[in-house]
Amino acid sequence: MIHELKIWPQYYARVKDGSKTFEIRENDRGYQPGDEVILKEFDPDMVTPIDKTIPKGYTEAPNLRFTVGYVFVLDSSTVVFSLLPPPKRLEKKKKASK
Repeated sequence: MIHELKIWPQYYARVKDGSKTFEIRENDRGYQPGDEVILKEFDPDMVTPIDKTIPKGYTEAPNLRFTVGYVFVLDSSTVVFSLLPPPKRLEKKKKASK
């Protein structure tokens, strides 16, 4: 399953530089090891959209993609999961040699 999630700028920066390797989230999506997570930087203080095609609050920062590793349920409403590098995609078949 793929989960698209908002992440605030201060947390986005830490995830991007590798110093934050986990997420604490509301336990409303049934996160499982092997799920994919796409983190989209979202600034709740933004008052004007950057572009008409970008919903208000989302920045132009590139999305971050991870695989859910270990999942720990804290309580009925909160879960913690590790962020692992995404699995490598199968490369397109190389062009036949000339």
